[in-house]
Amino acid sequence: MFARKFTLAIAAAATLLTAQIGATAPARADSGDAVAAGAVGLVGGMILGGALADSQRDDRDVVVVHRRPARVIEEEEVVPVRRCWRERWHDQWGDLHVRRVCDR
Repeated sequence: MFARKFTLAIAAAATLLTAQIGATAPARADSGDAVAAGAVGLVGGMILGGALADSQRDDRDVVVVHRRPARVIEEEEVVPVRRCWRERWHDQWGDLHVRRVCDR
């Protein structure tokens, strides 16, 4: 974070310094000075624009991970319903007997 602000401050200072030199320098008709001033302005603008564009980006990269749910295979134990009933009978002496009978 400090390096970005420092770079931005240096770029701003270089741009302002270049503008001051151009304003106070005597006017001459040399064609090389105009090209050099244009190149310095272009490079200064690129540095300043890059620093401004980079400073607005978020520091953290947002990573979204979508994972498939794990497959869970469970075998269900099939338990049949137990059917029970009561049987009643009389023995040879006439006594009542009751017995519980189930199919399994």
